[in-house]
Parts: sequence; C-alpha cells; structure tokens
Amino acid sequence: MRAAYSDTVERLRELMVALSALLMFALLLSLMQYWRLQARQLEDLSTQASIVAQTVSAALVFDSRSDAGESLAALQQSPAIVHARLLKNDGSLFTLYARADAGQGWLREAAGTASVQVPVMADGRRVGMLAVEASRLPMWMDAMQFLAATLGILVATAGLAWWMSKQLRVQIKEVERRTRYLARFDALTDLPNRDHMRALMERTLQQEPGATLLILDLDDFKQINDQYRHAAGDAVLQAVGQRLRLRCRPGDQVARLSADEFAMLLTPRLDGEALRAHVAQLQGDLTQPVLHDGHWLHLHVSIGAVSMPDHAHDPSEALRCADAALRHAKQVGKDSFQLFTPQIGEALRSRQALEHDMREGLQAGQFSLAYQPQYDARRRVLGFEALARWRHPERGWVPPAEFIPVAESSGLIVDLGLVMLGVLRRDLDTWKELGVKCPAVAVNLSWEQCRKPQHRERFLQQLKALHLGPDEVEFELTESAGFEDIDKPDSFVFTLQGLGYGLAIDDFGTGYSSLAYLRRIRCRKLKIDRFFVHGLSGNADSRTLVESMVRVAHAMRMLVVAEGVELPADEAALIAMGCDLMQGFGFCRPVPPDEVPALLAPG
Repeated sequence: MRAAYSDTVERLRELMVALSALLMFALLLSLMQYWRLQARQLEDLSTQASIVAQTVSAALVFDSRSDAGESLAALQQSPAIVHARLLKNDGSLFTLYARADAGQGWLREAAGTASVQVPVMADGRRVGMLAVEASRLPMWMDAMQFLAATLGILVATAGLAWWMSKQLRVQIKEVERRTRYLARFDALTDLPNRDHMRALMERTLQQEPGATLLILDLDDFKQINDQYRHAAGDAVLQAVGQRLRLRCRPGDQVARLSADEFAMLLTPRLDGEALRAHVAQLQGDLTQPVLHDGHWLHLHVSIGAVSMPDHAHDPSEALRCADAALRHAKQVGKDSFQLFTPQIGEALRSRQALEHDMREGLQAGQFSLAYQPQYDARRRVLGFEALARWRHPERGWVPPAEFIPVAESSGLIVDLGLVMLGVLRRDLDTWKELGVKCPAVAVNLSWEQCRKPQHRERFLQQLKALHLGPDEVEFELTESAGFEDIDKPDSFVFTLQGLGYGLAIDDFGTGYSSLAYLRRIRCRKLKIDRFFVHGLSGNADSRTLVESMVRVAHAMRMLVVAEGVELPADEAALIAMGCDLMQGFGFCRPVPPDEVPALLAPG
C-alpha cells in the first residue's frame, strides 16, 4: 500500500514538473512573440504616420484645418489607432483625430498604448509634427492567441507522447516488477532464492526460539540433464519444488538454493524421532518418479539438517552447517540423511581453516608441480603429467586428496589452475636454459576452472601472457567432472582445440557415459583409469575391458595412456594389447622439477 502511494506521488510529481516545464516553455515563446509583435506594431505605426504626414503638409502650410481633418480621418481604417494630433512648429495644436469607438475598457486600459511622432515636411523644411497613438490591445490579443495555440500544441504533443509511451511504461513497470521478483525468487520453481531465504530465516528466528534447517540435494541430477536434456531436468526441479510446498507445515519455509539444491526451514523445530519421521516422509514424496515426455525419471534425495540455536545462531552459519551435514550424508550413499553434529562441526572448521591456508598459500607461492613421466613400450619418456603439490610452512606436505576437493568446492580451483600454469612456465624456462627439450606436459583441467565465461577468459589470457603454446602444454579433461557444454559451438573444449592444444580424456571408464563422451568429443589421447589397469594380467574381465578400450581408441585415432602401472606383468600385457604410453609407480613416481632433465637425458 505504501509502495503504491509512493508511486502515485512520484507520478504526480513528474506530471507537475512536466506541466511546469511546458508552461515555462510556452511563456518564453509567447514573450518572444510579444516582443516581435511590439516591434512590428511600432514599425507599422511609423509607416502609417509618415504617409498621413505627407498628406497633411499642404493643409498645414495653407492653414486648412478641414483638409487636415479629412486626412487624419483616414486613420479610421486602422482599428488600433485611437488618437492623432497635428501640431504646428510652435507646438500648438492644429487639429486632432480621436476614434469614436475607443472606449476605456479595462482590457484596453490595461494594454496601454504605443505612440510615434513623425515630422511634417514641406519643400524640405519641417512645418509641423504628427503624433499618433495606437492601442496595444490588438497586439495583446494576438499574443494571447499565440500563447493559447502554443499551449494547445504542446499539450497535444505531450498527450500524444504520453499515449504512445503508455505501453512502454507498462513494459518498464513489468520489467521492474520482474527484476524485483527475480532478486528474491527462483524463476523456474517460484520458490525463494538463497538471499531471500536468508532474510526469511532472520525474520523467523526473531519470532521463534528454535528451528530446524534442512538442505536437500538431488543425487545424480546431472545424469538426468545429460540423458534426457535440460527440459527434463527443469520438469524434475519444478516437481520437487511443488512437492516441497505441499509438505510444508504452517510456518515452514522452502527455497531453491542452487541448481539441484533446496532448503526447508521447519518452525517450530523438530528433534529426534519426529525429525527423522518428517525426513522419511519428505524422501518418500520427493523420490516418487516424475513422468516427462513418456519417460519415468527416478529421483534420489540426500538431506542434511542442523538444529538452531543448538549448533547455529544465524542463517549463514546454519546454511554452512546444514551443507556440511549434507556432504556427510552424500558420502554414505543415495537417499541418505545426516543431522549436524559437533564432530561434523569440527570437520567443517578444519576444512575452513584449510581453505584459508590455501588462499594464503596461493598468494605466498607455496604451490609447486611434480611431474610423472609417461613411457612407451621401449621405456622412453614421451610425455609428462603435471601434478599440483602444496608444502605448507606448518602443515608440511598437504596431500592432493585433501586440498583438491576443497579447491573445487570453494572455487579456489580457478586460481590454483592459473598459478600452476605460471609454475609450469617457470619450470619449462629452467629446463630450456639447461638445454633440455621437454615434450608437451599434460595439465589437469577441471570443469570448475572454466564453467563461467570470466573464468574461461582468465584462463586463455594466462596462456597468452605466459606464451604457453600447444607444443608445451596439453590438457586432461576429467570425464567424471563432465564438460557440460561440449555440444555447443562456443564450447571451451572446442576453443582449446581450435587454438591447437591437445586434449586427453582422463580417468576413462569411471564415468557413466564413457562411449557417449568419446562420440561427443575427439581428443588426441585416452587415459585408462588405474582401476582397470592394476592387476589386469591376472584378471580376465579387466583384460577384456582394457583390450576393448584400446581397440575403440585406436579406431578413433587416439593414443592410449594407461595409468597406475605398477607390475611388470601388467606392463607386458599392456604392450601386447598395443597400449601407446604408460605411467605409474612401476616406472617412476612423480618427481620434482630438478629431476626431470635426468629423465630426458639420452641413454
């Protein structure tokens, strides 16, 4: 109500300002027109007086008042002229003319008069003076008519403009309404978004002594998008949003936090068995299949929960704690539930501390690269894989299995990737100074590093600034990470390939769409995951699978790299299958940069 009143007042203010501007403009034009009319009246009056002065000169010379009167009577034809006097040289009145119908109305009196004096000449000498007075009322009437016409035109023009812009104003108002709506709600599900949910939580916690926050995540939601396209994913999200609404009790709030993540605030809070029963009902509702385009889409939901104020005192802390509980639930498996506990809180604080140290470490240059060589059948080094390493001044060497997940979940993987490119450039330059020619080094490329356009641009700018060309670096795409845009013309994968950089599919065989991945993207190399390689010489199933992968890759003109080779029997089996390159502890562990030249030395 207040917003509508304020909007009305603002509209009226704008209207008054516009009308005032139009009036000022019309008055200014009318004033200019008045000055022009006044100058023209004086000019016309002078012309008429000069003509009459010529006709009365003879009457003045021969002292004929009747002839002079007849000449002055000709002024009757000029309605504005109200009075004329013919004076002798001594200033005495010879004769005069006065308009009979020149009443003294208040308009005529208010308008005033204009007067001119012209000499009466005869034979080149002045014989008298003619003084003529004219009312300004006709000039005023012309000016008023001009003002009225100007105002009419301006008002008509403004009205036409208002009418033409009415639809535009409606559209602008709708855009503003939509913008305000999107600032608080999710367009797909019509649920509050993360920011609005945080505001709702703050308001609720001020009124309620306690609440329970649930964060729900759809397991394997990406598979639905990839298998049935995004329309199916949208249908699933809308169905989940609607089911959550139906499950809300009076006072509960529900929101969509991100792509496949939802939140539900339970007020008053539920504890113990009541909470578990409620979660079980939620999961039962949400995991019902969704019918889309003739396909039944099966859903799985993991849930994390936190009780307030027991373990969180504000919305931001509650969201972090519930998210930490959700991560623990997803580690258990699909359709799992986890309530936040002090142990999870300790793990969360440990993770936050690691993230903080990682931010500082990236600034302080604590990260380096280790290089794992890749060998051919003759045990020649034909390539390297660069692996990130972090030596903390207090923690010591931090395992990649600890800091890489933190980097990916926090977004630091973007900065880590850029820093690693700089480290690689430094190592390549050092080897070049030693006269060592190094084959192209493979660098892991996570989808999180190039998911956003600004991240892609930073990555490409770093490559350009460091002069890292295709002959020096290639990129390994982790299949399980899923480069979601490889079917699009502006795909980052296609961009890298267009620039000449070699690409490899990493961890092949561990994803859910390996063959589809091969069809969608043509890479130079295919890396078989260590899960299939280790012990394949003694496992018939692994041997069959690896042989199939090698044949498929070669049929698609791709080189095959086997990871995790440790046993001589496995090496021999891979060579017999035609595997092109191998890496693993059976050949060499990852080495620091200063040991790379020795690996490339001939002999």
